[in-house]
Amino acid sequence: MVTRAKQALFLKTKNIGDAIILTASIAALPAFYRFVDVICLPHSEAIFKMNKRVRHVFVIPRDKKSLDKISAYFNLFKRLFNERYDLLAHFSVDWRGAILARLLHVETSVSRQTDRRGSFWHQSFDFLAPALDSERAMAEQDVDLLRSANLYKKSAAPAYNLNISGLQKKKVNAWLKKHDIHVKNKLVVIHASSRWKFKEIPVSTWAKIIDELHSQKIDVVISGSHDDVKTNEMIFDLCELKPVLTKDFSLIDTAALYERADLVLTIDSMSTHLASAVKTPVVSIFGPTNEKNWGPWKGKYKVIGLSIKDDEIFACRPCGQDGCEGTKISQCLVQLDPKMVISQALLMLKA
Repeated sequence: MVTRAKQALFLKTKNIGDAIILTASIAALPAFYRFVDVICLPHSEAIFKMNKRVRHVFVIPRDKKSLDKISAYFNLFKRLFNERYDLLAHFSVDWRGAILARLLHVETSVSRQTDRRGSFWHQSFDFLAPALDSERAMAEQDVDLLRSANLYKKSAAPAYNLNISGLQKKKVNAWLKKHDIHVKNKLVVIHASSRWKFKEIPVSTWAKIIDELHSQKIDVVISGSHDDVKTNEMIFDLCELKPVLTKDFSLIDTAALYERADLVLTIDSMSTHLASAVKTPVVSIFGPTNEKNWGPWKGKYKVIGLSIKDDEIFACRPCGQDGCEGTKISQCLVQLDPKMVISQALLMLKA
């Protein structure tokens, strides 16, 4: 008797970093779920296309308007109803997952407890993982959904998992060669910008770090999206020894660049998780955000963050606030000594 292969549908309608974190849960899903489909936001689509276990990526039409949006949702739901999902795991707290859990008639549905929703939302699911806490990595807390549904028994969540194609690697290697970056020198890729400016260190700090790395015969590339170009150019202008800037890299290009690098040096951003996912050592600089939740996962890494151990003035870190006293500027990052970053980067490169 031939049994039908089981199918799972994962929903995570959050940011790129959250999408990378979800790849740990995809890896944790038992092998008898042969097919895994994902619903995500548009900017996260590329992440799941780099995961070999994901079959279909369904994108939420959040950027569409009026009738176009209604039509796009209709077509999305139509495709979902044509599948026969056995598991629905909702890793966000929006209403889409609860609605689908009630309409798709899956064998098993699971989400997590949240004080943002009432009883109707919670009763939409067969199983509920504990609410989020501030002490454990988000990868572990995502995998809690599978633990709650008795689908994962291990005490530790798997590593993130992204796959870079050979063609993509060749493309990035050709780009590096064009900019006179060769394997004879160590390569550090820096990600300096964030949509949340309170997570950034000053551009003058970055310039000092880059100049010192260059003086040690280390090649430096500054990566980022189109939105990051202005910040990256400000750093470039302050450097005595100029780094190379990426200006038109896609997310997949950036992943291939990170894999090629000897070290990723970044602020608290999706780059922390992207480096972990391609198994490249990472030094990640944290300010207000809690690294226990959002720090690197598995692999070689070092988190830098001023705290009471360094200066009692920063006993408040991590505060979870968007800058000190509403200023959108975090003094625990402004006052970070570039020597602290440089020393950790050099140690990691020697490891």
